[in-house]
Amino acid sequence: MILQLQNITFTFPGKNHLLDNVSLSLEEKKIYALMGSNGAGKTTLFNLITGFIKPQSGEIIFRSEKITSLSSFRINRKGLGRTFQDLRLITKLTVKENIILAMQDNSNDNWLNAMLPENFHRNTNQKLDKKADEIIEQFFLDDVKNSFGAEISYGQQKLLTLACCVANGASLLLLDEAVAGIQPEYRKKITLLIKQLKEQGKTILLIEHNTDFISDVADKIFFLHEGIISTFETVETLKKDKQVMEAYI
Repeated sequence: MILQLQNITFTFPGKNHLLDNVSLSLEEKKIYALMGSNGAGKTTLFNLITGFIKPQSGEIIFRSEKITSLSSFRINRKGLGRTFQDLRLITKLTVKENIILAMQDNSNDNWLNAMLPENFHRNTNQKLDKKADEIIEQFFLDDVKNSFGAEISYGQQKLLTLACCVANGASLLLLDEAVAGIQPEYRKKITLLIKQLKEQGKTILLIEHNTDFISDVADKIFFLHEGIISTFETVETLKKDKQVMEAYI
């Protein structure tokens, strides 16, 4: 297993348990969908896995190592990346600059290295530049690679967010509503890309509401309701569940 959540409990002050003794496991090189009504705790679960908040009880294990107490930065460095609903792009940088900045082996990521002469980084920067061009081509962004993040369409921003997550080098990707609010042409592109990432060895956990998209990509579905996770093999079996129908569909 690449990721295990063991008996995770979390609640915000003054409220009922948002997550109540939640356990789940992710196998490598598979795609999982996380569904649930608004406010069910899906993004909170992502925040727990990636270290932005800490559970009241339970353990989070990534590649056989407990990461529950680690900072979000350390967790990311171990190979766990994510996207956010608000995209979090640097809109005053170009598409290519956003991708290069996301790379873990970026020499400018360290302030001391960034102060060294340019020729000190020339070989590394050439490698990063080549890698960025490959990612840009893979993610259908070649036509806008020199455009600022603020200048491209929302669908292209979604592609760029996913590209940055991949550029970061993570083996487990947590994607928060990757196809929400975009046109069908971009949904098709993201569907293709997510399948390619699985073929390239990535494991993916995605928050999503679009059942057609989930049917296209997901190997397994988790449904979060009243702090408890249920597991379904297909969208069809999920839709036949009475509790899911009452809570969500």
